[in-house]
Amino acid sequence: MGCKNPSKRPSKGPQEVSAKKTQMGNGAKRKEMGCYLLGVSRPQCFYVESITNVISSYGLTIVLSIPCIITSLQGMPSDPKALWQTGVGAIQGNNLLSIRTSLLGGVLLANTPQALLSYMYLAFNALYTTMFVAAEWSSYGVNRKTLRVTAPAGQQRSTYWLGVPYRYALPMTVISGLFHWLASQSLFKVQIAITDMQTRDVVGEISTCGYSPVAIILTTVVASVIALGGAVLSQLWYPAGIPLVASNSAAISAACHAPPQDLNASLLPVQWGAVTHGREDKGEEERIGHCCFSSLPVEVPIAGRKYM
Repeated sequence: MGCKNPSKRPSKGPQEVSAKKTQMGNGAKRKEMGCYLLGVSRPQCFYVESITNVISSYGLTIVLSIPCIITSLQGMPSDPKALWQTGVGAIQGNNLLSIRTSLLGGVLLANTPQALLSYMYLAFNALYTTMFVAAEWSSYGVNRKTLRVTAPAGQQRSTYWLGVPYRYALPMTVISGLFHWLASQSLFKVQIAITDMQTRDVVGEISTCGYSPVAIILTTVVASVIALGGAVLSQLWYPAGIPLVASNSAAISAACHAPPQDLNASLLPVQWGAVTHGREDKGEEERIGHCCFSSLPVEVPIAGRKYM
């Protein structure tokens, strides 16, 4: 998990990378003029720096939910079956906050957790998008396939919805909806009208918020699943070969400089690799090779040679 993000380093002029293997942590890397290339024989593991912050946010939510669960269980049945029968988001009379709020104040209080959960969802979605974009990029180093673009032409493919493969996007959407619904049932606005038993006239109102222990427990479980899923996916290895560039436009542009004879490469299946190799002569100046996406045959970069 020790791969740095090259997009945070400034780039000036042509970028040269070396395929020479240098052991460093879990991957073979060498830094040459601000660009990174991992060893061609070992897989890469892309570490997104925000993964720690995002999972920590979910972890903090789980930790804070523990005293909430303990407090909400006070006065509730100790038998799990009886507790489940109290329902999700149901008013039992003993699950109301002791404070009184105005209508607007109660609405704001009940929706405060939603603001935090919305931020966490957006952060996790951005994290997943970054990871899957990097996985798509890395796959071109081992497989020849067409590009994904917004408006496909030729043999090109359309982009994923929200930049995430459907087999991940659909479960993420479902679990996010479930997460927000459970959160809305954990703390909710309660407006009680007190009526006269004889005339049925409203003689008073109680404005407060209610809570549901079952919903709070289920919300904690779903948050744990989301955090665990992100931690597991962040440990997956990417194929070796092509350097990870994140969103560095200069590095992406350099990889898109196909040979002059490779016409309409963007419309055809392409693969990343070496189209020319550098020369390793001691007596004269070393020639620099070139790696890029190409619809023509490409080769694996040779260890010890420099590529641009």
